[in-house]
Amino acid sequence: MIVRELINHLQNLPPDTKVVVRGYEVGYNDILQLKKVKIKPKVDAHWYDGEFEDSADADAIDAIDLFGENQNPIDDLK
Repeated sequence: MIVRELINHLQNLPPDTKVVVRGYEVGYNDILQLKKVKIKPKVDAHWYDGEFEDSADADAIDAIDLFGENQNPIDDLK
């Protein structure tokens, strides 16, 4: 998806609609930051890997990472 496509989708939603990202294993998290990243396709990606990976190559694709993480974790290691 590119920014234009995202904007088109977002314009059709009520402005108070929450936007989230998937959690590490389960659930969802708030978006905390939009991070600029450079990526390239990950040719040997398994089904559980992301389709893209970070890249410093000259032909890397500029992208935005909708970054989120759990800000209130419970420490299960006791």
